[in-house]
Amino acid sequence: MKTLLEKSLVLGLGTLSLTREKAEKFLKELEERGEVTTTEAKKLLGDLMEKGEQEKAALKETIQHQIGEVMKTLGYIRKEEYHTLEQRVNELEARLGNPTE
Repeated sequence: MKTLLEKSLVLGLGTLSLTREKAEKFLKELEERGEVTTTEAKKLLGDLMEKGEQEKAALKETIQHQIGEVMKTLGYIRKEEYHTLEQRVNELEARLGNPTE
């Protein structure tokens, strides 16, 4: 069981670059060699895929945050902020009788 845990850890570390097919192939090989049962292989595959999705979500969040910080540094604003400002300008223009016409 110790070697299975070690292999799982190594496999888990590479989850981001690991496709489901590769994981299934790896686990099938372990199963054929008798190192894991079919039930253990299915559970391990589920665990690995879940961990991969969590890591993917965390990476996406980190990238979005970093891009947002770069955009702020460069002086860009988000689309939502632009639309909010545009709406406020339109409301002010309407109060003033729309001087741009």
